[in-house]
Amino acid sequence: MRIKDRTFVISGGASGLGLATVRNLHAHGGYIAILDLNAENGNKVVSELGDRTAFFEADVSSPPSVSSAVSTLVEWIKQTKKPIGGVIPAAGVGFPGKLIDRHNEPIPLENLELVLNINLRGVLDLIRLCLPHMTTTTPTEPDGERGVIIMVSSSAAYDGQPGQVAYAASKGAGCFDRTELLRERYDVGDESEGQEEFGGGL
Repeated sequence: MRIKDRTFVISGGASGLGLATVRNLHAHGGYIAILDLNAENGNKVVSELGDRTAFFEADVSSPPSVSSAVSTLVEWIKQTKKPIGGVIPAAGVGFPGKLIDRHNEPIPLENLELVLNINLRGVLDLIRLCLPHMTTTTPTEPDGERGVIIMVSSSAAYDGQPGQVAYAASKGAGCFDRTELLRERYDVGDESEGQEEFGGGL
């Protein structure tokens, strides 16, 4: 995977795992487009890292917000002339709750929708909007790679942890998304983190 002088689009890049990814790729010469809902944190990261970073406020649960952010970051890429080399949809949320509680009440549907809209639909939305700009990137030698997609999974997808039904479902679905994207011949990786590794509170 070539990092230097390529742009990496990272959602959730203002904190936690996303921020760790931002710092790592920037340290290796990458240009970083940070998408996050927290404008204060996002701008702090840009101030900290300086050159080769830009912040784009986005709510990944809102398709219009993601579309607007991607359109704006594409304009930034045209200015820097550093093509998209990777998409890392790291934005994620957990909302603990069993499908039915001790009072025999089902989990509120809006709780499930919140997690699935961010962790699943928001992931696919960002990828689909970035792919047309990544597939036109000049291939690198010797493997002809145009860019990568790094899916962020979790041990919860495999462990079946109590009270994490929506979170586990969203992360498990991400694993199957990876398989389908590989079948379509995209270069896709998968990173499974423990829930407490990056301070995300998941």
